[in-house]
Amino acid sequence: MRNSLKQMMRTPVRTVFFLVLVVFAALLMTLGTCVWLKGYKTMAQYEDRFMTIGTVRQIPDSFEQTLLWNAETKDYDVIKKAQYSVYYTPEDMLFPGAEYIAGPEQRAFYSSYEPEYLMLCKSLNPSMISKGSLIAEFSPMEDCVPDESVQIKITKVIGGDERMEGVVDYFCDHRNPDPAPLYKDKTYVAILQHGGSYIHGSVYDELMKSKNEVYIGLEYWPDSLESGLWMPDGSRLEESFQDGEQIFEVTEGFYETDAGRRLLNMGQLETVWQYSQPVTGTNRTCLWMPFYNGQAYICEGRDISEEEYAAGSKVCLASETFMENNGLSLGDQVKVQLLCTDSRVNAGRKFWLDGSVSFYRGLIDTAGEALQVFETSEYEVVGIYDVTISGTESIFDPGADELIVPMESIQARDGKNLLACGPMTDATSSFQIPNGSIDTFLKGWAEYGTDKLGITFYDMGYSQLKAGIDNMKTISLYLLAAGVILTVLLLLFFSHLFIAKQAQRTAIERSLGMRKAKCRWSMLSGFTLLVLAGAVIGSLAGAKISGDVSVVNDGQSYYETTYTVGITNTRNEVAVEEAADTGLPAVWSTLFIVTTGVGIAWVKMNGSLRREPMQLLSERQEEN
Repeated sequence: MRNSLKQMMRTPVRTVFFLVLVVFAALLMTLGTCVWLKGYKTMAQYEDRFMTIGTVRQIPDSFEQTLLWNAETKDYDVIKKAQYSVYYTPEDMLFPGAEYIAGPEQRAFYSSYEPEYLMLCKSLNPSMISKGSLIAEFSPMEDCVPDESVQIKITKVIGGDERMEGVVDYFCDHRNPDPAPLYKDKTYVAILQHGGSYIHGSVYDELMKSKNEVYIGLEYWPDSLESGLWMPDGSRLEESFQDGEQIFEVTEGFYETDAGRRLLNMGQLETVWQYSQPVTGTNRTCLWMPFYNGQAYICEGRDISEEEYAAGSKVCLASETFMENNGLSLGDQVKVQLLCTDSRVNAGRKFWLDGSVSFYRGLIDTAGEALQVFETSEYEVVGIYDVTISGTESIFDPGADELIVPMESIQARDGKNLLACGPMTDATSSFQIPNGSIDTFLKGWAEYGTDKLGITFYDMGYSQLKAGIDNMKTISLYLLAAGVILTVLLLLFFSHLFIAKQAQRTAIERSLGMRKAKCRWSMLSGFTLLVLAGAVIGSLAGAKISGDVSVVNDGQSYYETTYTVGITNTRNEVAVEEAADTGLPAVWSTLFIVTTGVGIAWVKMNGSLRREPMQLLSERQEEN
């Protein structure tokens, strides 16, 4: 080895240059391998934590303007309403090549009427007087025309909070441009609801003249006696009842008329909202957006399994608040009595998390009979979930006391007692596709889909992360390839200089009686040591540099989130930590360089040894 090193040091510039190039080649190979391996292990480690969900909304064909009289402004309000020629369904999302893990589905929710349970709206303030909606008899305090706020006395409550009997409040036939006069000595009956406007007119002016602080409250409006039922295609089952008449004089035998009977039947269900619980059917928990975006999470028990979803098992997820308010525990049975269906909005738009409820009107059928429970079941609570309240309202907010059940477990899911229906929306319609398949899906959708459906993707940052990591892996492969090519060319060239060019030296040693094995050692030992030193130094340097390269953060700037169709929403991103570096790439690079170097040099050395020493010496003499 000493002789070999002495021979190489006779050309120090060449030797140092060779060492530097070996270090650089080893650095490239190790850096490329480390970055590629880090990206691969990071994606493999977190792949199962990502889910790609798409939400669907139908785009209106047009907007229809409706004029509604406003008694306060004495003018018509312009109300715009979206118009749809047809409602698209989840079946319209099934196109050739579409790959779904779950869905697509359009979720309806059902109101379960069960008086034995304590709902959030009652538990928060059990003694609160419910003034928002009544079916009641009343008399005006004086003869009047209710084209502004007038005082009435509620004389009898037919449906609603009976504590409102005897209360004097304000009333206006707010949406009627030509209201009929009301007389003090007569009794009237109507559905009274707070329509959203405060008192106005002369009574308001008188209150403003007072020097004391006064409370300006909401006024009652009359409401329609029409049935609230709809057909799944968006058409009403009953267009008008008695030409839209809403205020009726109570005379002898009135409650034997069609209008009177309707009012009595509506009165039976006027307080049903206090005992109603929303029940939502889905085919996978993650398609219910509160669970996907982290607003809801299972705090006790387990999720509904795929097998239970597919079989329509009578199992459910129940909110922690509902379970605590009713003294229920994991594994208990919850009774469900479905009264009505809503396929237009999600439960959070009717049953608010603060305990308020925006319930339905017209809980009668077209014959004027009160709606009846159409399905009764008992569900086992396999999981209890809690909800985080962010303080900002979201279209995806869950409903108070909401039960999540397998969609297949609801037998009458074909729009029974349908009180609201509408097109697919982001809050009610969703699907799951494989991670990383958004581009493929959109290409198929562009070919077979319709521009009447808008799609928003939520992938927890997967596309952004994968695009960045793939980009870094591509760069790392270029580095690795450059290192390999440089190594091979480098070893071929310098093995020629250090081995093949020293053939005469080998010939002299053999002429002096040195064995071939010793000749090999004499020539290869120094070369191998130099290659080993360069490979070790370069590999360690590459491993050190790779530790400063982030395949996660560097990927953020490489991914474009805008698609021709659809939007990728990266909220609720998964927190990703990069896989730890290992020393294996440095070892692999070192072994590869040393093995390749020794192999090439060995071939070169054998070429010299196969020739006769005298032939090699004669060639040298001829050159001289």
